[in-house]
Amino acid sequence: GISSLFSSLKVVRLLRLGRVARKLDHYLEYGAAVLVLLVCVFGLVAHWLACIWYSIGDYEVIDEQNNTTKTDSWLYQLATSTGHPYRYNASGTGQWEGGPGKDSLYITSLYFTMTSLTTIGFGNIAPTTDGEKIFSVAMMMVG
Repeated sequence: GISSLFSSLKVVRLLRLGRVARKLDHYLEYGAAVLVLLVCVFGLVAHWLACIWYSIGDYEVIDEQNNTTKTDSWLYQLATSTGHPYRYNASGTGQWEGGPGKDSLYITSLYFTMTSLTTIGFGNIAPTTDGEKIFSVAMMMVG
């Protein structure tokens, strides 16, 4: 909880990008440099949004009060489709285990955010919970 909050505060270091942007200013005369810069910015924004999209899904997939999984979450649907379902380990740790691997989660999150930002949105990964829908609307506005 609190440790992840402090680690997320490291994002403030990104304010240093202003200095880099000033140095890149003289390269903006070249069309190719502008195109590469725009692609990099798009990739960075897509990465941030993918991390937020994953965090929302990770927060909503397990209902701690009832000790069940929410079957309408995109993470639950991904876990089922990849053959790595969530399961409760009652005999061992007493915690939820399983689910898709971190690389699959990131690629799926990045795929969703890029298709949403470019307004393609194939619909194979769809927001179903209220939190996911609110974030998707905000992301569409950014796109």
